[in-house]
Amino acid sequence: MATEPTASAAESPAKAPLRPRDAAYVASAAGVVRVFRNPSFWWQNASFALPLLVAAVSLAIGAATGRNEALGFGLFAGIVTIIMVPVVLLTWRGTATAIVLTSSGAVSLHDGKSLHEVPWSELKRIEVVEYLGNTRYKLVHGEDDRYLVVESEIEDGAGLVEEAFVLSGIPRQTVDPIR
Repeated sequence: MATEPTASAAESPAKAPLRPRDAAYVASAAGVVRVFRNPSFWWQNASFALPLLVAAVSLAIGAATGRNEALGFGLFAGIVTIIMVPVVLLTWRGTATAIVLTSSGAVSLHDGKSLHEVPWSELKRIEVVEYLGNTRYKLVHGEDDRYLVVESEIEDGAGLVEEAFVLSGIPRQTVDPIR
């Protein structure tokens, strides 16, 4: 990987490698400072995984006990799982698999394709959004307050925000975070 690790990156434990297309993007990018990956995959989405698990358990219980209710519920959960596959796949395409911080800005990637770019010169503020125990960050930029979202699945999202403050030079906000 063609990144120059910062002190905090060098101190962190070894992480799994980037996805191949994300790694290719990083290798060709100029001024890469640090890369933050998303280790999750589409099939780990709860909208898919939970109905699949319920279907498997219900069908197994129904087959073992001969209970038609369990078999019926298992079939229902299986149908829900099948219906959710295209929904999850469509939403996954907009999920960042990595966020790259460069000397000139931040880029969120999905499998090597740029989803959103934030030049440091346009960064206005960084917002913290907490919802049901998940912390997300928004790098707000531009005159129309567009934003790059740092989802809770991104490894070391807080470190990403710290690095963004340093690279962009924007002052830290003293207002309460958005809740």
